[in-house]
Amino acid sequence: MRVRIVALSLLGALLAFAGSAVSHPERLSFFPDHTKGKVPVFRSTGPALVVCKEDSRARIKTLLKGKGPKTTKLRKRNLRLLKKCRFRHIQDAVEQAKSNYRILILPGVYKEEPSRAVPFPEPKCKDMFEPAMGPDPASGGNAVRQAFRAGSTAGDKAPSYEYSFTCPRSASLITVAGDDPKDPDKECDQKCNLQIEGTARRQDVLITSDGLKLNLIFGDRADGIALRNFTVKQSDFNNIYVLETNGFRFSNIVSESAREYGFLSFASDNGLYEDLDASYSGDSGIYPGSGPEGHCARYGIEIRRVNSHHNALGFSGTAGNGIWVHDSKFHNNSIGLVEDSFAPGHPGQPQDCLKWEGNEIFSNNENYFTEENQDYCRETAKEAFKRDPKRVCPVFQVPVGTGFLLAGGNGNIVRDNYFYDNDRRVGYLFAVPASFRGEDDSDKSYDTSHSNQITGNHVGFRKDGTKDPNGGFFWWDGGGQANCWEGNRFASATDALIDVPDSYPKSLPPCPKGSDTGIPQEPRQFAEIVPCLAWDANDDDFSHPPGCDWFDQPKDPGARAR
Repeated sequence: MRVRIVALSLLGALLAFAGSAVSHPERLSFFPDHTKGKVPVFRSTGPALVVCKEDSRARIKTLLKGKGPKTTKLRKRNLRLLKKCRFRHIQDAVEQAKSNYRILILPGVYKEEPSRAVPFPEPKCKDMFEPAMGPDPASGGNAVRQAFRAGSTAGDKAPSYEYSFTCPRSASLITVAGDDPKDPDKECDQKCNLQIEGTARRQDVLITSDGLKLNLIFGDRADGIALRNFTVKQSDFNNIYVLETNGFRFSNIVSESAREYGFLSFASDNGLYEDLDASYSGDSGIYPGSGPEGHCARYGIEIRRVNSHHNALGFSGTAGNGIWVHDSKFHNNSIGLVEDSFAPGHPGQPQDCLKWEGNEIFSNNENYFTEENQDYCRETAKEAFKRDPKRVCPVFQVPVGTGFLLAGGNGNIVRDNYFYDNDRRVGYLFAVPASFRGEDDSDKSYDTSHSNQITGNHVGFRKDGTKDPNGGFFWWDGGGQANCWEGNRFASATDALIDVPDSYPKSLPPCPKGSDTGIPQEPRQFAEIVPCLAWDANDDDFSHPPGCDWFDQPKDPGARAR
């Protein structure tokens, strides 16, 4: 009984800091009917609109001047397309497009000046806001700057779908709004299956807002949207974002310097992230939030061959359900992978049924929480567009030097991954009470951190077999039912032990039965977590909360081979 009382007391302390858990200012959203959608297939024929810049011809000749057959073919194709160019701005082409069109973008830098000139909020749409899960973006100031402050309170608002449809140039450089707001079904009616692609190499087409727009490309109920072959850089929130979209595909794209998210999907289904490079995001390079509700029967979003590096978080997603992440690399971030049930208002909580399989998670030791960097971030918060694009300003607190963190998830599989050179530890697993997500039902107090399987991973080894140690191993709060560890390969048998001093149990429960407790068993272990939740990116007094060591640079456990 004493353990339970102490645990509840500490959970109460956690709730006192719930306001610093992350959330982004979005309208209350719904999941599309996955049976009506599918992952798009790229098309090489069909109606097309061509976009170019004044210097596209010179760029084609200069950038594609190689003599190989592939380069010659690519150059000739681009010169042919140049004759069909009728648009200087991508959003102009989007507004002229119909369903099943392709928008072909020739080499150039696309700043979308007509969209930049439109304010947010736009006066004609100032009344098109609705209740949100985050703060009020219409109340003045930068909505994104406040986005990490969680909690839906009376009066919180976000742009409605009608806002996206009526004022597509206001919050984003490029908006694809597919639903006719007069049709109550909330499904795509026009501009569906739109394909937007660069016509050369992905580095030859750059789309940037220089930090002046919330989103660079925003697909809202844009079922079937397919994006490929370009670079996006420096949004004031998300570089690429799809919302309430049934069927999407991101392919062969570079994302750099998003204030928060590089690639983000939310309340969307039938999606594919592939061959992406994401870097310098203040939150996550890859974020499939509020993922498909498959309850372990299906994985509605697949992520493969992505390279996410030099972000605060390589990957995350509150309520990231039904996500399969494989054959990817998450490295040189502050933390590699995160899944959670922290933030209020995100549909699909508690989180369940994610699979991380066959990935490399290594060298996640970048510390963006130094006092010098946080001072810089606060000083430039009001004019983030003036920041150095390579300076990462974190908006969510994480333990620097960590491979993964599962905070309040169920039925997740962490299998056959390589974890090495993470200086703090391999990973965390702990419960999150329902009150964190705004649910007061006492029956749900311990409804998270069950049936997670951590099996067959390679810990402290690189793929070539070279030993490259992590600073510690698995941190587990000792609670939950059917959590299990099995077949993980370590440098020695003792390395499989849980690494929190004086913790219980001393070893990790094996599969298939796993753990058999329903509540956290070791409240002392919350001592590491509670102080860290006081961190606030905007508060000078909490750059390093007392008692929190998450932001201290962990000691390198051994020599690293570079």
